[in-house]
Amino acid sequence: MPNEEIIALEKTLETLRSEPPDLNLVSVLNKLAYALMHSDPSKAEDFALEAADLAQKQELRIEHAKACTTLGTTNYEVGNFAEAMKYCRMAMDIYDELGNRSGMAKVHTTIALTYRSQGIIDSSLEHHHESLRIKQEYGAVKDELANSYFNIGACYSSLLRLDQAQSFYEQAREIWEKSDNLEQLSYLYNNLGCFYGRKEELVKAREYFQKSLEIRVDFGDKKGIASTLGNMGSLYKDFGDNESALDFFIRSLELFEELGNGRGISLTSSCVGGIYTAQGRLAEAEELISKGLRISKELKFKDREIHCLESIIDLYKAKGDLEKALQYSRELKTCVEEHLNEKSMEKIAGLQVQSETEKKEKEAEIYRLKNVDLSRTNNELRDALSHVKKLQGLLPICANCKKVRDDDGYWQQIDSYISEHSDVKITHGICPECFIKLYGKGFTREQK
Repeated sequence: MPNEEIIALEKTLETLRSEPPDLNLVSVLNKLAYALMHSDPSKAEDFALEAADLAQKQELRIEHAKACTTLGTTNYEVGNFAEAMKYCRMAMDIYDELGNRSGMAKVHTTIALTYRSQGIIDSSLEHHHESLRIKQEYGAVKDELANSYFNIGACYSSLLRLDQAQSFYEQAREIWEKSDNLEQLSYLYNNLGCFYGRKEELVKAREYFQKSLEIRVDFGDKKGIASTLGNMGSLYKDFGDNESALDFFIRSLELFEELGNGRGISLTSSCVGGIYTAQGRLAEAEELISKGLRISKELKFKDREIHCLESIIDLYKAKGDLEKALQYSRELKTCVEEHLNEKSMEKIAGLQVQSETEKKEKEAEIYRLKNVDLSRTNNELRDALSHVKKLQGLLPICANCKKVRDDDGYWQQIDSYISEHSDVKITHGICPECFIKLYGKGFTREQK
């Protein structure tokens, strides 16, 4: 969201604070939290917590769920993954109870991003696909679908399934470039830079990083700027230009430290340290890589811990301390095994959740079909009853001619009376006894 829109929301918030808390106040708090969750997660969390508290007190269920979803995002941004998942579950429970499919899709996306931040790409991909499926079911607008295409493309790119990544990225780009959605395009261009970097098309990668950076600077998206600067650092390192790479990495690290973004700090510290190692600035390298390793362990960023361990092994090899290099090599082996095992456990947990969800959906479908059958049966009974007319009460009938007297006192033939007062259709025939009386015993009917 552009800065001027955020400023306008903040002014509205000041005005609303002078009045009793209501839906408008909670709504503005949620909008501000959402607008700031990437550029200023700490401030966004404060707004979202206030929104969640007020929404709960006023029983504003949707606004409460929105606040919880934002809190899931702000927590995964700073590495508090357990808290992120807690808030996601709270939001999902509310949306599920209310049958709010749009909200459920958003929570699946937040869960997916939480997994991705931990490097658990398979689980992330599953939740992004589930989010896309729900969006397609309720007929989401194209921009929402593009967001799913983008996220799925990012997962496939991380898994080096580049053809699939490109297909989803192109679907997102077609939509966002038509709608001129600059904020989302900044993410897409950044990821396309990474994508072409993986394909070793470095010039094209640099063009997309530059496009992304220009938009993010205009929007004041500090986290986005830090991320793109870091990616450009990696790109220039691949070009063999360590001086330019170091400049980008240092600028990126400064922004991540300003934001308190542990994931960004741990990786970028390791990147700066890696270049210092190549330049022979080993003391500075050790300080920064050790810092990155410590943060990645504290916040349980297994993928970042692996990167830092690889950097510190190179450092001690450069120092000639092969004993320590071997020590960290053993640690790296253990870390990789734990990371792979963690991914497997997350996948099992994800399959359990999927199984339970499918079971609930099947039970709901069985219940729905039973209700459909019951409704159909009731309709059939109503239709049958609507065609039934009852003859009730005493019916005066002449003892001689067998005419009946109607409610108005008129005498009429019994067959006419029955036809008028029921759905019975009268046809005429002759009984055997009357046949003999009329025609005699010697006359027989023609057989057909």
